[in-house]
Amino acid sequence: MGFDFAFGYPADAGLPAGRALCARLAALIRDEPDGTNNRFEVAGGLNRDIQAALGGGFEGPFWGHPPGHAYAHLSPTRPQPFPSRIPNGRLVERRLASRGIQSPWKLFTQGAVGSQTLLGLPAVHRLLTHPGLAARARLWPFEVAWDHAIGEDAIVIAEIWPSLVDCTRQPYPIKDQRQVAAVRDWALDDATALAAALARPADLTDEEDRLCREREGWILGGGQVLHSDNV
Repeated sequence: MGFDFAFGYPADAGLPAGRALCARLAALIRDEPDGTNNRFEVAGGLNRDIQAALGGGFEGPFWGHPPGHAYAHLSPTRPQPFPSRIPNGRLVERRLASRGIQSPWKLFTQGAVGSQTLLGLPAVHRLLTHPGLAARARLWPFEVAWDHAIGEDAIVIAEIWPSLVDCTRQPYPIKDQRQVAAVRDWALDDATALAAALARPADLTDEEDRLCREREGWILGGGQVLHSDNV
């Protein structure tokens, strides 16, 4: 199961990782059936906690909200300067910066992924703890050491970034449709593609490997050039 939002934050921020992060956000987020939610209030509260833990004296790292609103501890625009003790992205985002990937701290305006993360990880928590799925669900790469501990009956829940796959030749009018179809074709048309994407990226150092598996997570295929014969 692939989800297009970040599964973690830069380790220097001191937030939980893996299932613990999903559970913490699930306890904080209110996501109502009519679409209303408290994501900006939660982001401000997390900013307050991060600032207190690191000694204060800075804004962020979460930022962005709609005009005409005000939220405690959350600025509408990117902090200037950005906190020097906290990277603007995880290792995987820094590796993919030239591809235009967005920061997990950015909550608002075009391309922002931060709000999807705050609302999406509680949904992942519900999957991980669902009575019918919990025994088989595995959060990648935190719980499977990349592809080393994936059982045959496992349900692997992974972070994806569809922009890694070229979708320009998909016959759909909406970009999200094209991207979903392109990722589907990439994952299913070549039996080795998905297996290779689940494996440890070859150029990670041992320290980076531990950082990704224990603290920050990784994007499926983030160490490769992905393609599909159908796109």
